[in-house]
Amino acid sequence: MKIISKRQAIAIYRQHPGSRLFRYCRGKYQWSGSICHYAGREVQDISGVLAVFAERRQDRNGPYVVLRSITLN
Repeated sequence: MKIISKRQAIAIYRQHPGSRLFRYCRGKYQWSGSICHYAGREVQDISGVLAVFAERRQDRNGPYVVLRSITLN
């Protein structure tokens, strides 16, 4: 499965009324300056996961990226 843009992921989320947003993994990844840096990268395919997207966050240590997923669970 490939990481898609947040815009595409939210479109999928709206198409499936029973879907939910979850954190894909617990990791924090270094902010590269653009979300486009993560789009298209391969991630592990897990059953029930419709899409995976990168989201920028920030804490006291600065900006970072987390991977979020849309699931049918």
